[in-house]
Amino acid sequence: MTIKLNCYSVLLLMAFITIAGCQNIATAPFQDKNQLENIKTMQADVLDSDGDGVLDELDDCFETPSNRVVDAKGCLVVLEAGGIEIELNGFFPPMSSQLPDSYDKEFAIIEKNLNDYPKAKVFIFGHMASNELEIMSNKTSLSRSRAINIKNRLVEKHNIASDRISTYDCSDRYPFIDTDFRISDFENMESKDRMVSVKASTQVDDLANLEYASDRKNYERYLKRCELFE
Repeated sequence: MTIKLNCYSVLLLMAFITIAGCQNIATAPFQDKNQLENIKTMQADVLDSDGDGVLDELDDCFETPSNRVVDAKGCLVVLEAGGIEIELNGFFPPMSSQLPDSYDKEFAIIEKNLNDYPKAKVFIFGHMASNELEIMSNKTSLSRSRAINIKNRLVEKHNIASDRISTYDCSDRYPFIDTDFRISDFENMESKDRMVSVKASTQVDDLANLEYASDRKNYERYLKRCELFE
């Protein structure tokens, strides 16, 4: 009788071990799933949407074209190819025409390259956000002030001759991005539209006379939507 009881106990113990083993096998996929979810979350946290090497959370220019040189803010600075083609996008506080001093390094780079290529022309495009336009009594004053202040900065602080510089008023017209008008993007759009674009080129002398297809791609949209005023 004792032997039968011990065998029965052994059988119960083996059944318990078998059940426990099955439970462990069953829960393994859930652990794997959680690990995958964690990986996905980590990937979202380090997203670089435009592939410029600057994370979205640090990127001031979200739609940088591919194969272009960018600064620490993710904005285009300098590209050299048998001459120079410079582009810098600077962003202003609301209703302000004073660009923050944090751009000093980028302007120093522009100065150096313009000194190396004295025949390069400079084009400055002033922009404003639509909510700024609604407030302004003079509908072009803010975008023009932004462009003029950048010109004065180049002339007075970086000794760039004023006759090399042309300024354009783009108001709240946006030739520089493919705008997405989803309501959720409005706030972000407004912050990106408070800007000035500085472009310089050894190849382009006059926006009204763009000889090459690459120049038309880079400048023609400004010519169509922005007004030369100085």
